[in-house]
Amino acid sequence: MVSVVVPAYNEEKALPKCLQALILQDYPKDLYEVIVVDNNSTDKTSYVASKFKNKLNLKIILEKKKGRGHARHTGFKAAKGKYILSTDADTTVPKDWIKKTVALLEREDSIVAVTGPCKINDCPRLTNFVFNVMQPSVMTIYKLAFGHYWLNGFNFGVKREVYRKSGGFDPNLNTMEDVDIAEKIAKHGKIKCSYSLNVVFSGRRFKHGLVQGIKPYIRDYIECFVFKNKNVVMEDVR
Repeated sequence: MVSVVVPAYNEEKALPKCLQALILQDYPKDLYEVIVVDNNSTDKTSYVASKFKNKLNLKIILEKKKGRGHARHTGFKAAKGKYILSTDADTTVPKDWIKKTVALLEREDSIVAVTGPCKINDCPRLTNFVFNVMQPSVMTIYKLAFGHYWLNGFNFGVKREVYRKSGGFDPNLNTMEDVDIAEKIAKHGKIKCSYSLNVVFSGRRFKHGLVQGIKPYIRDYIECFVFKNKNVVMEDVR
């Protein structure tokens, strides 16, 4: 059994494409559940998600406490699967995403989590190209610097027992919660990165330029991990 957790805040427009991709998975329908965590949306996110209940083994949870940490923590706590996979409401996964992620997790006992890169295709051509080359390269550099990959919230899977041993997501983090959980999980085994495990991510943060889109991530990383500030809030692009 596999659980796929999808946190969502005001994602009525993007969510259908995400869930449609999960319907099309090349994986037995009775062996995976999808958990959408509505993070106190003010639009029709829950209503839109409910339209997929007859097509997916779908659970919709309302988490009233705003923040990515709260949403992921709640979704992972509700997960029943042996493996918990994570993606985002503005992300589209390939049809073999679950199958590939599970296969990698089962490849060897030392692998406790799996992640992969992303690409964008909805920004100007040059922005798309530079981002799509840069993002996996930065992951490699991070691994060389810190000894493990970070877990992209839009594209990772973890063994449930290891996730729980790690202490889970910090609900107080509204940004960098996936980097934080990677540090915890890396203490229990190997984080595998597969560059073939590629998902399509919304480029909406980069509509006004790649540098402008990247700056908040750099700022938030410094605030969270250098200055130990847990009250940083990632800017909302909706």
